[in-house]
Amino acid sequence: MRIKFVLSAIALSFILLWGCEKKEIEVFTTNDTGIYFQSGTSFSSTTQNYSDSVSYSFVSAAPAATYNILSAPVNTMGKVANYDRPFKVVVDEEQTTAIEGVHYALDLDTCYIPAGASSANVLVTFFRTEDLLEKEVRLVLRLLDNEYFTCYIDEYKSTNSYTATGVQLSGTSFRFIVSEMYSEPSYWTIFATSYLGAWSAKKYTIVNSICDLTHDDWRWGGSGKVVLGRFSYFAIAVQSYLQEQADAGNPIREADGSFMQLGSNYTVDYSAYE
Repeated sequence: MRIKFVLSAIALSFILLWGCEKKEIEVFTTNDTGIYFQSGTSFSSTTQNYSDSVSYSFVSAAPAATYNILSAPVNTMGKVANYDRPFKVVVDEEQTTAIEGVHYALDLDTCYIPAGASSANVLVTFFRTEDLLEKEVRLVLRLLDNEYFTCYIDEYKSTNSYTATGVQLSGTSFRFIVSEMYSEPSYWTIFATSYLGAWSAKKYTIVNSICDLTHDDWRWGGSGKVVLGRFSYFAIAVQSYLQEQADAGNPIREADGSFMQLGSNYTVDYSAYE
C-alpha cells in the first residue's frame, strides 16, 4: 500500500509540473508621473484621514490681523526628478465665489514640484474683508495635465482604513472656504448693551480691535478681560475712535447703512451728516 501511495504522489507531481505553463510576470515600469490634491491628518501609526478642502474663519485670528495664508497640498505619483517640475493649476470660476484681488491673491505661474521632492503647496493669501462678517466665500482650484504630470486620480477614499467605506474626495480639485461670522456673546447681551449699544458683527470687531479683546475673551466673560467693571472704559475708547472717524469725514456705518452708535451715555455726534 505504501509503495502505491508513493508512486501515486510522484505521478501527481509530474502531472502538475507538466501542466504548469511558464509565464513572464509583467512589471509596471513607466516614466509617467501623476499629480493630485491631498491633505492628510494622522490619528494613529496606521490610520490616516484625508481631505480635499480647508475651512478657515478669521474669528480665530488676532484683531489686528488683516490676512492669512492657506495652502493646498499637492502630491505626485511616480519617479522623483532631479530638476524642478512645473504643474498646472487654474481657478474653477464656476465653483468659486471669492473675488481675486478682493478676497484672495495667488500666483499660479510659480507652481512647481522642487527637484528631489514629491510634494508641494499652492499658497493662497486670503484677506480679512468686511463682507466676511456676513457670508463665507469659496475658492476652488483645479489641477490640469501638462507636459510633466497627468491627473490620474479623479476620486479617492477619505481614509486609508481598509474596512472603512469613506467619503469620496476629489484628486483634481481643492476648496477653500473662508469667513468671519460671529454670534452675539451672552455676556454682551446681558451686560454690555447699555454701554456699547446693540450688538452687530461689525461693531463687535471694532470693539475687539480698539480694546485688544478676542472672541475667546467674550466667551469667558466675567473671568478675564471682559468684566462688567471695564465696560465704561471700553465704551469711552470706542466712542473716541468713532468720533475721530466722523470728524475726519469717514463716519463708520453699520451693514444696513446706519451710523454706528453706542449706549445712550456714549453717543457719537453725526450731526455734520444730517
